[in-house]
Amino acid sequence: MYTIKTVTSLTGINTETLRAWERRYGTVIPVRDDKGRRLYTQQDIERLTLLSNATQQGFTISKIAEMSNAELQELVSSHQETRSNHNDLFFTQIIDALLNYRMDQCEELLRRALVAMEPLAYARDVLLPTLQNAGNLWHEGKLSIAQEHMLSACVKRIVLSLVNSMHPFTGPNPGIMFATLSGEDHEFGILLTCMLAVSQRCPCFYIGPDIPGEELLKASIQLKPAVIVLSCVTFPPLNETVVELNQLAKSTADETQLWIGGAGAQFLCDRNELDKKFIYTPSLDAFNDRLARLLNVQRARNAPQHL
Repeated sequence: MYTIKTVTSLTGINTETLRAWERRYGTVIPVRDDKGRRLYTQQDIERLTLLSNATQQGFTISKIAEMSNAELQELVSSHQETRSNHNDLFFTQIIDALLNYRMDQCEELLRRALVAMEPLAYARDVLLPTLQNAGNLWHEGKLSIAQEHMLSACVKRIVLSLVNSMHPFTGPNPGIMFATLSGEDHEFGILLTCMLAVSQRCPCFYIGPDIPGEELLKASIQLKPAVIVLSCVTFPPLNETVVELNQLAKSTADETQLWIGGAGAQFLCDRNELDKKFIYTPSLDAFNDRLARLLNVQRARNAPQHL
């Protein structure tokens, strides 16, 4: 049997949503222990995972809650195949536009996808694989470095435009700072996570790449973010970056969380060389889930207390 905390971690469904699904749609019926706490079976987790996957693909819970597990699995698989075919066509069009230096077509394709998709799906299923595909083609000699850089500039322009248009400068949600440390100039990890945070109405401070640790610390003292999000992609990480990571962990305020992602961060995490204050976030989905939990905690703190 599993506690609700374990279930939310395994399925990616936050506690508030899980309880609403149970109350409104009877998605699963957990048993209760002698203290009244919810307990879930392995079968509950399997069903909730299917429901979570389906809702992430755009299906509404009210329309799928009564489906059997077999029907949910077929729905998810069919949608994944359709999306895969659509993505293949989209990437072909993007690369064709790049090869012909038609950045107007490239930008139109990317903006059209932005209008049609939620921020997480757009970042995870469009922007990230588009950049990865272009990078792979450059390594294979099929794209020039100029073409690859033009795509990067196009993606950065679109994301920053979205961030700036949605940015809340005030509000109750926790502030989040985004940066990479000295020697780390790969910024798309922090750029895409910043887009996700802004879409959740978090005040965001995008500092950018290759920032000396001392400068980042000074900024954090002034801005007082609840979270500092870092990316370390270089593998293995530069010694300078590792030193600054350790120093940042020692110097930041106790209440400031440090989230980090990227191949370099995973390397340090696997070798137990990442300070315990850092919370490793391996993907955009993991970042989005952790952000949802942070916002739930903040809302609970801000909720009126009833005597």
